[in-house]
Amino acid sequence: MHYEFGEHALDVGRRELRRRGERIAVEPQVFDLIVYLVEHRHRVVSREELISGIWGGRIVSDSAVTTRINAARRALGDSGAAQTVIRTLSRKGVRFIAELRDDADAPPRDPPPPTGGDGPGPAAARLSILVLPFRNIGSDPSQDYLTDAVTSDLTVDLSCMADVTVISAATAFTYRGSSLDIRQIGRELGVRYLVVGSIGRSGDRVRTNVQLLDAASGTQLWGDRFENPFVALGDLENAITGRIAASLNVHVVRAEGRRAEITQQPDALDLRLRATSLLFSSITPENTMAMRTLLQRSVALDPRSAEAHARLAEVIASDYLTNWNNTRENEIHAAERAVHEALLIDPNHALAHLANGLIARARGEHFSALEAFSRAIELDRNFAFAYAHKANELTLVGQPAEAPPLIEQAIRLSPQDASIGIFHWVKGRAHFFLGEYSEAIVWLRKSIETRPNLWFNRLYLVSACVLADMPDEAVRALAEFNRRFPEVYTLATVIERERATPNDNPVVVAGREKFHEGLLRAGMAQR
Repeated sequence: MHYEFGEHALDVGRRELRRRGERIAVEPQVFDLIVYLVEHRHRVVSREELISGIWGGRIVSDSAVTTRINAARRALGDSGAAQTVIRTLSRKGVRFIAELRDDADAPPRDPPPPTGGDGPGPAAARLSILVLPFRNIGSDPSQDYLTDAVTSDLTVDLSCMADVTVISAATAFTYRGSSLDIRQIGRELGVRYLVVGSIGRSGDRVRTNVQLLDAASGTQLWGDRFENPFVALGDLENAITGRIAASLNVHVVRAEGRRAEITQQPDALDLRLRATSLLFSSITPENTMAMRTLLQRSVALDPRSAEAHARLAEVIASDYLTNWNNTRENEIHAAERAVHEALLIDPNHALAHLANGLIARARGEHFSALEAFSRAIELDRNFAFAYAHKANELTLVGQPAEAPPLIEQAIRLSPQDASIGIFHWVKGRAHFFLGEYSEAIVWLRKSIETRPNLWFNRLYLVSACVLADMPDEAVRALAEFNRRFPEVYTLATVIERERATPNDNPVVVAGREKFHEGLLRAGMAQR
């Protein structure tokens, strides 16, 4: 039986789901769920019927059913907010509502069993990933519970990534102890990337090793090794999975961005991945302008992509706040339109809420910005950049003492982030506003090491050196600033830029006054 609807084609006999002709990796149970809903599309299907038809009547939690329905929606380009393919009817069940083309309209039947054998398997879909069970390499087999928990939690966390198909942990655990080659596993499940790892406890320390592999070649694309103190299980799980998930997001997108660069006819997803890859590689005015162009093309091809709209809004607002690419205040309206579209498509899109926070900051609405960044963290607990922006906003609402712990969390989640220099800058300015100038200098120097192309981290370093009674360091820092930024900078131009994001909080006003004092004492002209 073959069904076509929207951009999708469902071949029941071959157990294939395709979008625009490209194979989509779907785990067997989710595929069966889609088939069942399509074949019973003329009526509402209750959860009890789904459990009977898909799970064979076994005891299954509501959350497990919801997870499979959400996975089916993602595979079909749908969401819980849009519900254009699978609609939920409160306390009734769900129904497949997309219009079919060339429908054979055969009577409903039981879902076919998964195919087996040694065939080549389905083609790997883009952004498809499997987390293989982490190995316990410690001497105590009773610690297996930790590796199992990390495998399950990491699988759930990765499923939050946009447009990613993540094979369930239940399927992954069937490969525990398997001697199959990595490439064979990739072929069997039709995935492009595999995550493998190990965890070992030694005394009060836990060491984690993790690798991201290309399933087609078996080559390593990224790896990390780190240690954590052995603490309460929940805290340890969060520390391990959070860092891995944040890093995998970056490196999977980078890998896909490299593939997309050589695509002769890029589609909307190719363009978005290329844009995001630029963000994750190097943040410069040239790259952010290139990102804008790529994202505008992506949105034109696929106006239903919340991720593309949200990323476009974020880039425009960030350029305005950084004073890059001659971005004017009227362009904030374009960012507002983009984030509005993103939230219409998906009200729970974490990046869209972060972009909303940046726009609110640009408007001088700092408590609204703080609320938006907090919401982004609620939606994605591994969103390192959201922690950094919330920390920055805490300083801007007069609570700089609360900022450093959030920045430390951002650094723990993404220690090699392309924006690590921004993380350090936020912490440096928080210490500056607290009057802790020596500590501010430490973090501002770290910021300049990785983000030498920013004007504000350099000028805050100049001022902090003066206020910490380090005049020679201040002179050198100001000379380096003038070399990097040969355009005329005076205190008046600095104040003008600050006014672009208004703030009358007394703590911020006092902090900025000390900043200006340090610049004048260092020798910066007033006008």
